[in-house]
Amino acid sequence: MNCAIVKEWMPHYIDGLLSPEMELSIRLHIESCPDCAEWLGEAKAMSELWSEMDADREQLQAQMDFPDLAADVMTHIEQLETGRRSRATKATNVRRRSAPKTSWIHYGVAACLSLLLLQFGVFENLAYGITEINGHMSNSVTQWFGGFGR
Repeated sequence: MNCAIVKEWMPHYIDGLLSPEMELSIRLHIESCPDCAEWLGEAKAMSELWSEMDADREQLQAQMDFPDLAADVMTHIEQLETGRRSRATKATNVRRRSAPKTSWIHYGVAACLSLLLLQFGVFENLAYGITEINGHMSNSVTQWFGGFGR
C-alpha cells in the first residue's frame, strides 16, 4: 500500500469505519512509514480539535437559548407568496405588449432613423461594399470549383 492511498483513507481509519483487512493494511503501512505515522498524529489531533469545537458549539447554543425563527419566517414567506399569487394577472393565450400599439411606435422610430441615416449619406457606399464582397466571393468560389468543371 502506498502513502497516497493511506492518506486518502486516513479519516475513515481514525473513525474506525474500515473493514478489518483494510485497517490492518493501513496500520502495517503506518508502522513502517514515519511520514504516514506523522500524518496520522496530525489527523488525530485535527479530529479531536473538530470534536471539541462541535461540543463547544452545542454547549454555546444550549446556553444562548436562541428562539426558533424558522417557523415564523416560513409562515411569513407563505403569506407573502399567497398575496403575490392573488395579485398576479391571469395569463392569456396571446402574448401582449406592455402597452397597446407600441410595436407601431418602434417601426416608426426605425423608419425615421433609416431616413435620417440616408439623408446623412451613411448608406452611400453600401452598394459598392456589397459588390466588392460579392466579387471576392465569386473569385474564391471560381478558384475552388474551377478545376472540377474541366
